[in-house]
Amino acid sequence: MIDGVFIKYLVDELKELENIRINRVNTINNNEFFLSLSSKNKLLINTNSVNTHIRLTNLDLVNSPIKINFHQTLKRYLESSIITKIEQYHNDRIITIYLNHFDDLGYVIPIKLIIEFFGRNANAILVDKDDIIIDSSRRLFENSDPTLRIILPKAKYYYPVSNRINPYDNNTLLQNNEYEGVSNLLFNEITYVKNLNIIKSKVNPVLITTKINNVVKKHFYCFDLVSPPGDRKYFNTLSELLEYYFLEVKNDQSLNSEQSFINAYINKEIKKLIEKKAKLENDLLIAKDNLKLEITGNLLASNLHLVKKGDEKIIVPNYYNNNEDYEITLNPLLPPKKNLEAIFNKYQKAKRGISQINNQLEIANNDIKYYNCLLNQLKIAKVNDLYEIYQELGLKENITKKQARKNKPNITSFTTLDGINIYVGKNNVQNNYITFSIATKSDYFFHVQGVPGSHVIVKSSTLSEDLGIIAGTIAAYFSPSRNATNVCVDYTQVKNLRKVPGMKGSFVTYKSYKSIFVKPDLLFIKNNTKN
Repeated sequence: MIDGVFIKYLVDELKELENIRINRVNTINNNEFFLSLSSKNKLLINTNSVNTHIRLTNLDLVNSPIKINFHQTLKRYLESSIITKIEQYHNDRIITIYLNHFDDLGYVIPIKLIIEFFGRNANAILVDKDDIIIDSSRRLFENSDPTLRIILPKAKYYYPVSNRINPYDNNTLLQNNEYEGVSNLLFNEITYVKNLNIIKSKVNPVLITTKINNVVKKHFYCFDLVSPPGDRKYFNTLSELLEYYFLEVKNDQSLNSEQSFINAYINKEIKKLIEKKAKLENDLLIAKDNLKLEITGNLLASNLHLVKKGDEKIIVPNYYNNNEDYEITLNPLLPPKKNLEAIFNKYQKAKRGISQINNQLEIANNDIKYYNCLLNQLKIAKVNDLYEIYQELGLKENITKKQARKNKPNITSFTTLDGINIYVGKNNVQNNYITFSIATKSDYFFHVQGVPGSHVIVKSSTLSEDLGIIAGTIAAYFSPSRNATNVCVDYTQVKNLRKVPGMKGSFVTYKSYKSIFVKPDLLFIKNNTKN
């Protein structure tokens, strides 16, 4: 779906970054990094063989402290550099970002960052002014396949040679394999409308969902297509389309190595708890079934004089049910009284066990809820937040001594234009700290209704309508409902909160609360706070 025509429109969108300075190069994982720009934008570059793309994003991406050689090279050359030009190579799936790098003496040195969207050979390549490769995310050695180039430091970079025809230079309908940068999706559209000029359509980012024989497929493109049937969702920009597709459809959360480690650990714990819960539920069924042994024991006690040692069973009248025949299985190796004791012992064990099993089930359910809450907190965690989650989980071997010495949690805060402070807890450590250490009883507490999310504390004993909307929007934005359009947020004074006894994390109950509906809008938050 990301073909040469799509990239042409994407490059047009990215041209707003020309003459912008790169402040920082940030690592996400081996295949992903993002550029923090002086314009406050972030440019995410993904060279993963499956999800290769580039987009502008407002996500709170987490910079990994893990050092990756290529990203360290990018930091050395790209930080403080100026983006001078962004262009596409022919109509191919290649974007070239031209930059002015400044050496130690302040002299300008032109360099280029080339992004190749070639599936399993996707690459990001840094070259100097003479097209000599400085470094690349993926290195390609000499190969028997003549179409593959050598991508190694100090080798000369060559754009790939293509014998295909640029569709923007041709008005004749050809076969798909004759066009440069035309995907099957676009070629099917060209064939359907019998007009090559559709490649010059006005940009209109769209996600198309089709359902045929209960099989759902999703396609996206830079402008609307007539040929594929289905429901359509439109976006303002191609970056918004890409962000929605990869986050909501492909569920690619751009996790760095630390997030991936905690994510794997938590999911492992959830899996163990689900297995434990299934065993407990089975034990509960057995225990409830064994409660029937009270009747069996009473009936046997009434007829014990009829039992002889060595009997394997006895049939007695069931006076609980119209004296119908009731068969009791016996252990022939035990005397009659021992059989009776065994039955009543099994009944008493079941009676005691049900209470214990129910208690263990409640703990297991609460722990599953706790770990799912941590997974949601992980999605909005930044580097310092991650260390607090490490500490909470007791994964001390992964915490540096500097982080271990840290006393106060890393708190995100906002100040309204009227000077009122609003604090946000993005994990359990921070939630507990702002709610039970920073807040006073008269301050206001905000939380998205019905889902795990951030505690938000408004340091004010009075609450205007505007202040409530700002705090509610912040609570909605820092929650799993961030991408929703209408979110219900509860609010009450801190004096009405109670911690859930015996439960891990920062779960609270509250009374005497009110609710508002808000849209999680980061721009609204920025426009109404000083941060």
